Amino acid sequence: MSKQKRVSRTPGRPKLNEQEMPIQKVIIQTAAKTFMEQGYEAISLQQIAAICGVTKATIYYYYSNKAELFTAAIEFMLTIAHKATKSLMDSEGHLRDRLERVAYVKIAQPHSDLETMLKEAEKQLSEEHIQRIRSAEHMLYDLLAQHFEEAMEQGQLQSGSPMLLAHAFSSLLMMGNRDSARQLFSSHEQLAASIVDLFWQGAMKK
Repeated sequence: MSKQKRVSRTPGRPKLNEQEMPIQKVIIQTAAKTFMEQGYEAISLQQIAAICGVTKATIYYYYSNKAELFTAAIEFMLTIAHKATKSLMDSEGHLRDRLERVAYVKIAQPHSDLETMLKEAEKQLSEEHIQRIRSAEHMLYDLLAQHFEEAMEQGQLQSGSPMLLAHAFSSLLMMGNRDSARQLFSSHEQLAASIVDLFWQGAMKK
């Protein structure tokens, strides 16, 4: 009988059961969730490795350092947010109703403020890292601005800068992260509606 050939594997590459989620996907999803919940400084690669059930060396196989993992994790999170926001904004209904749905989803999943995390991590991040994160972030602003521009053309919103409105709406949504704001309302739905109402009063066509 001829000996079976062994399938060569790159040295150091983590093993993977065919029925399991790819290790890199586990790492990036876990890192995104952990960084967004606890910020940059509070989390170490060892902690992320422990949550994933892998060694720190496994993380280093895919990501050269914490800054690179952080950048990839935030890009991943922003890409998911863009996909979810696009689905909601492209759905049927009045713009105001769609904005309320976007606000509710954002408020129902509280997380660290991106600017706060970047401030914590700035000494560790390169210009390339920051540019990658900003590019992913601006995809969300561009998406909102497109819908605001359409609403302006249809007479639903007053004429102005669609991009400025996109930034204003995103800033208002961050209020939903604050405990002081959450305590004013009995439900996420009420808080979302109030935030959108505040935005709408300033942006709607008079």
